[in-house]
Amino acid sequence: MGLFKKKDKQGGGTSATRIYYASDIHGSEVLWRKFLNAAAAYKAEVLVMGGDVTGKVVVPLVEQGDGFQVDLFGQKSFVSGEQLEEMEVKIRNNGMYPHRMTGEDVQRVAALTEDEREHWFADVMRQTFDGWLALADERLTDDMRCFVMPGNDDPEGVDRSIAEAKKVEECDGRIVTFGDYSMISLGYANRTPFDSPRELTEEEIYRRVSALADEAGDMSRMIFNLHVPPYDSQLDTAPALDDDLAVVMSGSAPKMIGVGSTAVRELIEKYQPMLSLHGHVHESPGAVSIGRTLSINPGSDYHTGRIAGCLINLKGDTARHQFVTG
Repeated sequence: MGLFKKKDKQGGGTSATRIYYASDIHGSEVLWRKFLNAAAAYKAEVLVMGGDVTGKVVVPLVEQGDGFQVDLFGQKSFVSGEQLEEMEVKIRNNGMYPHRMTGEDVQRVAALTEDEREHWFADVMRQTFDGWLALADERLTDDMRCFVMPGNDDPEGVDRSIAEAKKVEECDGRIVTFGDYSMISLGYANRTPFDSPRELTEEEIYRRVSALADEAGDMSRMIFNLHVPPYDSQLDTAPALDDDLAVVMSGSAPKMIGVGSTAVRELIEKYQPMLSLHGHVHESPGAVSIGRTLSINPGSDYHTGRIAGCLINLKGDTARHQFVTG
C-alpha cells in the first residue's frame, strides 16, 4: 500500500499524499516513460505533468528503394530494417517526430500554406502523443492518478487526446480533487516574444484562475498548477531577448530578467494556496515561499535525457518537497 490514504499511528486522518511533478519534456519519449515510471519508483500516487509535453519538429524519413533517407542534426543517413527502428527511437527520444514519407509527400507538405502546415504538424504530433497515452494505460495502475495539461508551446489537438485518454486525466482550466486536496490548473502563459500557441494577457490569466479559486473556496489544502511561474520570484529568470530574439549580453554573460506572470504573482499573494507548481522557464529550478505558499519550479533539462522532477509530500495543510532527477 502506498502513502495516499495511510493512517497515522493514532489511527485517524491522512498521513501523507505524495505527488510527483514534472514539466516541459518537449516531446521526449524517454522522459515521458520516466515520468510514468516515477509513480512506482517514488511511491507517488499522483502524477502531474505541468505542460509543454509535445515537440516542435517533424523529421521526414524519405522512402528510397528498400530504405529511407534521413537528415538528423545535419547528418544524412540511409537506414533500413532494424536501423530504421533505431533511428525512429533516437528521433523520438530527442523530442522530435519521425515521419515516413515519399518524395511526393515531402513536396506536397512543402507547398502547404503556413496554417495548413501547422494543421499537418498537429496531426503528426497527435499520432505519437496518442501512443504515449496508450502507454500510460498500460503502465498506470487503477489506484494511481495522472493529470496532464498542455502548456503554451503545445499545439491544437493535445487537449482532445487527453480528454479521450483512459487513465490520463485532463485538468487544464478545471478544479480536480484527490485525497483531501484540490488542484486548480492553467496551461497558458503570459505573452512571450515567440507568439506560442497558448498565450493570454495578464488580465485574462487573472480572470480565469480567480474564477476557479473563488469557486473552490478553501485554500488551506489547495494546489495551483499554473504553467507559468510568478513574476520576479527566482523561478522565472531567463535571458533577455532583443527584437530579433537574440540574447542580450551584459558584459560576457547573458542579461537575466524575470519573465514570469504578474497575474500569477498577484493570484498567489491574494489566495495563498498551500502549494503552487510551475514550469515554463527551464533555467530557474527552485523553491520559494510567497507568504504561506510553497512555490516550485523543477526546471527542465529535457535535451539531456534526464527528467527534472519534484516529489511533494502533503500532510494536513503543509507541504514538503524534494527535487529528484531521473
